[in-house]
Amino acid sequence: MKNVDAVVQREAFRQKVNHYNVCMIDNCPLHEQCLRWLVGQYVESRLPMCTSVNPRYPKVGTEQCEMFRKNQRVVMKRGLRNLYHDMPARIEKGVRWQLIAMWGRKKYYEVRKGDCLITADMQEDITDACRHHGWQGPIVYDGEDVDWDW
Repeated sequence: MKNVDAVVQREAFRQKVNHYNVCMIDNCPLHEQCLRWLVGQYVESRLPMCTSVNPRYPKVGTEQCEMFRKNQRVVMKRGLRNLYHDMPARIEKGVRWQLIAMWGRKKYYEVRKGDCLITADMQEDITDACRHHGWQGPIVYDGEDVDWDW
């Protein structure tokens, strides 16, 4: 099973390397657990440039690094199509517009359709918006997946 996990991780990191902010600070105390550093190991040496975190930013490369992303897969939700089924229209409209205001229209519709996984922070946004507009019922998502919290 560990071999399968290593293959899945290696493939996921290779796919992410061209559009993810990587880190190249080898002496960082967090580097062995950091997604940014681990993905950075897959940057091809033939490329003259890549998108990277700023090594001169004060907290980068320290225990308090704000760019640190833990190398851990988490359960994330997917899709909002089922969220509104039992919700009254006036509440649904308020929730929808609040989420669009927070995330932007494009991101909202990517999340709604299930094209984008819903992180724990986004789930909190959804719950807050529902409660703010008076919805006390369950928060129903279309499904869930396990992935890294990039």
